[in-house]
Amino acid sequence: MSVLISIILISIILSNFNVEASRTRSKIEKEKYLRQLIRQLQWNQYKRSYYYYHTRTEAEGDCTADIIGDLRWYGEQTMAIPSLDTTQRCMDTCDMDSKCMGWTYDPDTKWCMGYNSITGLYSAPGMKSGSCIGTSIKSKCSEKRADGQYSGTNLKKLETVSSPEDCMTACDNLNTCYSWLYTPQLQTCDLFDNMGTFYPGEGFITGSCIAPQKRVRLAEPLKIFRKEALERHNEVRKKHCVPDLTLDSDLNKLSQDLATKLAAEDNMPPIYQETGLQTVYYDIADAARHCTSIVDCFYDERNYYDWNSPDFSATNRFPKVIWKGSQKLGVGRAFSTDTNTMYIVITYDWQGDWTQSYKENVLPVCI
Repeated sequence: MSVLISIILISIILSNFNVEASRTRSKIEKEKYLRQLIRQLQWNQYKRSYYYYHTRTEAEGDCTADIIGDLRWYGEQTMAIPSLDTTQRCMDTCDMDSKCMGWTYDPDTKWCMGYNSITGLYSAPGMKSGSCIGTSIKSKCSEKRADGQYSGTNLKKLETVSSPEDCMTACDNLNTCYSWLYTPQLQTCDLFDNMGTFYPGEGFITGSCIAPQKRVRLAEPLKIFRKEALERHNEVRKKHCVPDLTLDSDLNKLSQDLATKLAAEDNMPPIYQETGLQTVYYDIADAARHCTSIVDCFYDERNYYDWNSPDFSATNRFPKVIWKGSQKLGVGRAFSTDTNTMYIVITYDWQGDWTQSYKENVLPVCI
């Protein structure tokens, strides 16, 4: 009888233990799900604020020309945007505005200024500036305009200058000179860091040294897009001390074929089967974004990556960007019929079950 009672008691205890264990597991699963949900909500909010400033509508122009440091542009502003955390994102924002001919970025305040016309520059320690016209804003001095002068801030005054041509040459030789003024009667030459309003006046000869400002297409957009993808991958991979990648034509084709297929189907979200180590990205009203910004978007998932027990349902793109075992990548891009949705496919050459190989391939920052 005592044995039977003991068995019953043990059964009750085990039953209670199993119930409690089940409750504990359920609680853990719910907590895990809640953490994932919070992380996803944070990520979605981040994407909304991020995309607000980084979408484009035309794959034209290139805002990487004429990059200079410690100087900012004179000119008519077309935009002033706060809270952009990198120079690249300031360039992207200017590039999406067809009227933006150049940009200035202040890394201290994180302000990005864009200009629809540029008339010169001035000293601004710590700032960076660049143009979106495919060439330097400053050009060889060729304009010669009599009976008047451009207003400007005087950089240098030269005495005993025998001709306006000598004054123009002096401006050509000074990188920050954008206009000049020659006074024949005094044989003086004034060099200015900008070109302001023209004021009529006898006895003066003046001219500007500023290039015509027009946005241009510099190269085939997909070629630029792939180059941006490769360069940004390798930049962030260096931070984790893993080898550089190279572009592969076969992987480009594989990626392009899938991107074209997804764009033709235009499902939201797209339905596809990954091939090895592959990432599919899509977004609405994002028809020509720089791939640099998109790779940054992938890499920013590291903020939610659990290095001890990664949750690949929430962070499945970051590890692929820095995957040590990868050596090559291919990039494809296609648009839906209405051009409102862009589909991007990035395929890496590594093969295997990446969810089981992350420890030796996803390395922390080393520099």
